Formats: sequence, C-alpha cells, structure tokens
Amino acid sequence: MVKGALKPTTVRFVPGEATSPDELGIAVLHLYAYETAAGLVRPGTRVLDIGFGEGYGSEILSGAGADYRGLEVDPEIVAHARERYGPVFDTYDGSSIRGADGAFDLVVAFQVIAYLDDPVPWLREIRRVLDPGGTALITTPNRVYRLYDGQRPWNRYHAREYSAAEFAEVVETTFSDVTVYGILAAEPIDSVVRARAARARKLARLDPFGLRYWLPESLNAPLRRMVRRTAPADVDRSEFTLDRVTHDETRVEDGLDLFAFARS
Repeated sequence: MVKGALKPTTVRFVPGEATSPDELGIAVLHLYAYETAAGLVRPGTRVLDIGFGEGYGSEILSGAGADYRGLEVDPEIVAHARERYGPVFDTYDGSSIRGADGAFDLVVAFQVIAYLDDPVPWLREIRRVLDPGGTALITTPNRVYRLYDGQRPWNRYHAREYSAAEFAEVVETTFSDVTVYGILAAEPIDSVVRARAARARKLARLDPFGLRYWLPESLNAPLRRMVRRTAPADVDRSEFTLDRVTHDETRVEDGLDLFAFARS
C-alpha cells in the first residue's frame, strides 16, 4: 500500500482521489463545507474538527490560520492522518470530548450526526467545549431527496437522515441560536448528486428485508461502487468547482446537504 493511503471502505472519502462524476459531486460538497468554515477562521482561531475522516480538512483550516485539532473514533484513521498531515489528531469515543469547557472558538462536524442513534449527548459535548461566543458548524445529507417516506437510510452506517425541520429541531435541543441552510449546487453537480441518490433509493427497494446492512465489507464495497458509477473517460472536472456551490437559508428544503450554524 502507498504510504499515507487508507484501505478503501464505504465511509472514508478523499476528495483529491475523486474521478467519476458521482465522486466529484460528493467531493465538491465536502470541500465546500470546509472552505466555508475556513472563512470564519482568523490566525489563532481554536478549531476542533470532529469526525475528520481522512484528514484533508486539516490543511484547509490550518492554512487559514487555525489552531487545529481533529478527533475520530477509528485509530487507523487517526494513525493515517498523523502520518500524512501531522500530530494534531486523536481518538475519542464518539461522544465525550477530552478538553476543557470553552476550549474552542469553532467546532466543525461534517457528515457525522447521521451516524448517531442519539445525537443529543454529542451535541452537548460540542456546546461544552465551545467558547460562549463561538460557532458550531454541522452538515448532514438532506433526506428529502435521498429517501422515500419512511424509508431506512440506504447508507448502512447512517442511523438517521434528517429533513431541514428535523435537523433544526435536534440541534436546537442544545443550542439556542441555530440557522439551517440548504447547500445548493449548479449543474451538472445537482443532477449528478440527485441521480446517484435515486439509484441508491431504487436499489434499496430491491432489498426489503435489509440484508445489505449485514453484508461483510468485502461485499458491501462493490455494491456501493454500483451506486457510485465509475468515471467516463471524458469527464470534465472543470464543471465540479466550488464556485458552483452555495448555501441559502430561503431554499433549505432544496439543499443537497443541510448546513447548521449553531451558537449557544
């Protein structure tokens, strides 16, 4: 294995390795969240990145001047990130955070809340370690276009996906000042992301007993690749750029992802 590389799984995603339209669509949404967070960073801003994934966001935030720290539940991911990006990463148990009250000015948690059966203790820990004048940024997929009514998430690792109203409600259990935006994208990004979700939604209906949730990773990964189509030779990467993405409070239900700005 190449130094600094991670074994492929269904929950680790590296934007720089995206090749197909589906992967490029996912990548630009992930990068947009980090770039938006970087816009709130000033030199010395204390930033906690919960569920940092592969670790690429550390470069974006540190490059903006952040005093950065990242947390993940998987020791393998932490070891990878330390090797590739530096010693600013650590493990946590998925709920409690080692750190003093008010230790951070900005907490980011991108694409994490959907994995939690009960996000309230996790949100309370975020509020605890956040400075009273600080901000928490949280993103999650918008279930409205991804799932049929009453359908279980087709991502087998997701405990729950949210509509905009549901997302706001759960974040407001802990934070008093919450604004939820829809993350919107121009073409072809919007169509690519929605088409991928439609394929997954239809495939899930072919498995009414939920057998896919019990598949070993060796079988689940190929199934996921069926949904995330391989790259055509002529894909135009110039169409998958950050300037084609925005967030809008007035069109939250149209969002591909939901983006919460939360303050105590």
